[in-house]
Amino acid sequence: MGMYAFGPWTVDLRGDELADIRHRGLPVLRGLRAVVRNRNWLTLTPSVVSCRVEETGDSLRLGLDVEWEGYTDRYAGRVSVVLDGLGVSVVFEGTAMAEFASNRIGLVVLHRPDDAGRAVTVTSPAGVLTESAFPEHISAHQPFVDIAALSWERDGVAYQLNFEGDVFETEDQRNWTDASFKTYSTPLSRPFPVMHREGDTVSQSLRLSARQAVRVGSEAVGVVPELGISGVGSLLAELASDPMPGPCALPGIGSLLAELALDPVPGSGCVSVEAAVELASRLGLPLDARIVASSPAEAVAVLRSLPLDRVVRLGVYSAASHVTEAELWDAVAVEAKELTYDGELLAGARGHFTELNRNPGSAVPEAGGVTYSITPQMHAVEREAVIETLAMQSLTAREAGRIAGSRPLHLGPVTLAPRFNAVATEAPLAEELPSRDPLRETPFAAAWLLGSVAALTVPGVASVSYGVELGAPAGELLLQLASLRGREVLTCTEPGTVAAYPIRTADGLLVFAANLTGFASAIRFIGPSGEYRDVELAPWQTTTVLLP
Repeated sequence: MGMYAFGPWTVDLRGDELADIRHRGLPVLRGLRAVVRNRNWLTLTPSVVSCRVEETGDSLRLGLDVEWEGYTDRYAGRVSVVLDGLGVSVVFEGTAMAEFASNRIGLVVLHRPDDAGRAVTVTSPAGVLTESAFPEHISAHQPFVDIAALSWERDGVAYQLNFEGDVFETEDQRNWTDASFKTYSTPLSRPFPVMHREGDTVSQSLRLSARQAVRVGSEAVGVVPELGISGVGSLLAELASDPMPGPCALPGIGSLLAELALDPVPGSGCVSVEAAVELASRLGLPLDARIVASSPAEAVAVLRSLPLDRVVRLGVYSAASHVTEAELWDAVAVEAKELTYDGELLAGARGHFTELNRNPGSAVPEAGGVTYSITPQMHAVEREAVIETLAMQSLTAREAGRIAGSRPLHLGPVTLAPRFNAVATEAPLAEELPSRDPLRETPFAAAWLLGSVAALTVPGVASVSYGVELGAPAGELLLQLASLRGREVLTCTEPGTVAAYPIRTADGLLVFAANLTGFASAIRFIGPSGEYRDVELAPWQTTTVLLP
């Protein structure tokens, strides 16, 4: 009857059977269904009378009305299925249509034959845990009995099946050449058949849940880089509504990155020196000044208007090519020396890594550091596509390191939405000018930012500056991370749907984590010594987990 999917789960509805149940595309169960067998173990034939499908923001619901018939017997029931971010729930409610002697009525689960040899934990109705395994050799008798729950691991994901409404047990169906192990009720140790009178009901339910693993290693992958902020215009607007006068406290933030032009125009991504200096003073931050100019004279004019004692880094870029050009570099380098500027001189690109990669000479040998910026919405704006860019951020940083050699990388601005059009061939129309990004204030922005910081914590990256709103989730997260500058970041393995950033602190391992999906996820964070914490994350939620 078709394939259904919600969040990480997919099921193939074949008649009344939920077949080939998968999690993130990987197989989990062979299938599950409700079965009705008569007093001689003959299986009544099911037919689906009606099927209802309803999808909401947090789940997909299937409702099957089923009738079973055969060998003069009839039975009816309803199977309700719910797929959500955390699992698959199935409820069976059956009703005898006439007096009926049955050996089995209820839910059965078919485990995959390649589970043979896989470790499994059996939980009894009394809560007793028994460690076992699916048998490799065909088991003549039930390998698991007295089951209230089963838990096992496949492909790095921990799965659990919880049963209600009866006691279950498992048999090895390979005895009959079936390609499965079957978990069913009622235990064969109980008397059968059972007489069901007309109107008698049977009610059972099960819940299949998945918990992904994030494993933290003991080796350091690097340290938390210097984190800065950018976006002078939006930050000034945000602070304009702040009734508190005087400077803001931003502990840990390294600098304010500002792209400066002598006469900034809308859509250029640039601001005036006056606006940048005002904001830096208000925030109590030094300036990472990136001059954008059309001529050497223009670049020098901007440089001369800067309070150089408050400028920690200084770069210059062409307003046309968006990279450091030789004439601009020479003019600024000479003037900076004349003005006794002793900060770091930067070169490279102010646009995408593309510009640096196509113009490696823009990273002039005399520069102390190399730059480029990042925005994930050059070609696609869907959230899933934006998340997919995170792994490529790490790749571009490593490739930029190849161009920079031993020199540090100072990346930024890193923004969700483009701050200017680096490939425009003519002046932008009013409708083409960058507008306020509605994602900046959302939990999604914080989740993406954490993924970005994790991706850019690679050798050679000395600083990263982000365009954030200070009062939004991403801004608050950036302040937390910035306060841990220089702390060791440990290796970890995680699924691509979770961003994890484990930092060694005096109190233990502080793991910053974010759900990179639009559905709930259950995660187990496992430390180097095997200690763990279980956490459930809402869509795009960011949190911290402390491991000993």
